[in-house]
Amino acid sequence: MDVKKFLEEGEQHYLPNLSVDIVILGYQNGILKVLLQKLNDKWCLPGGYVGIKETVTDAAIRVLEERTGLKQSYLQLFRVFGDANRSFSKEFEVILKKEGYAWHKDLWINKRFVTLAHYALVDIETVFPNGGIFSLAYDWYAIEELPEMHMDHSAIVVASKEQLQKDITVSPISFKLLPTTFTMPELQKLHETILDKKLERSRFQKKMLAMEIFDRLPKTKDNAQGRKPYLYKFKN
Repeated sequence: MDVKKFLEEGEQHYLPNLSVDIVILGYQNGILKVLLQKLNDKWCLPGGYVGIKETVTDAAIRVLEERTGLKQSYLQLFRVFGDANRSFSKEFEVILKKEGYAWHKDLWINKRFVTLAHYALVDIETVFPNGGIFSLAYDWYAIEELPEMHMDHSAIVVASKEQLQKDITVSPISFKLLPTTFTMPELQKLHETILDKKLERSRFQKKMLAMEIFDRLPKTKDNAQGRKPYLYKFKN
């Protein structure tokens, strides 16, 4: 749907006052990162609207694919954000007028929107962001060094990490942030980054291997320094 049709006919296709925002988390060089898009002079999360004939889950999957090209990823709904003044009206006015589109205060996108916040875990090397309908700029930011963000989006990012810290203690999902094959030291470093604390090596590896969800490959990581650790992959 082009921008003009989206503005004029969008409320015929999407549920009123409801959106999804996706905290797309990646891991690179020992740093947990989030994919952000630039809207005017600030940054925000990739997001979109829920189609009238669409489930919330399907809407989130569609938005993730539209923004990153990923058709499969770990995606989790974790919180609802709905402050009484939650609206992008001022931001849309600036960007639409700048791009030469007709704007008026009664546009459906100017209304208050409650958002269903999800987080996605991705292998950062497989993500190729695109600007979506408004051709916005994208960039990865360290989750601990967020730029100035619109509305409540920085709070959503912080909440996503808090939720991920809880989730990885009960479900083996962290490997979704790594390449297809990885070593136990790499998996441990990832957990330490997410949890903001050091973990005891033997205890961590024993816990991971006891889950019996990883296959050890018959080869080691060739470019590792010192003793070469074994490579593992998730059992399909």
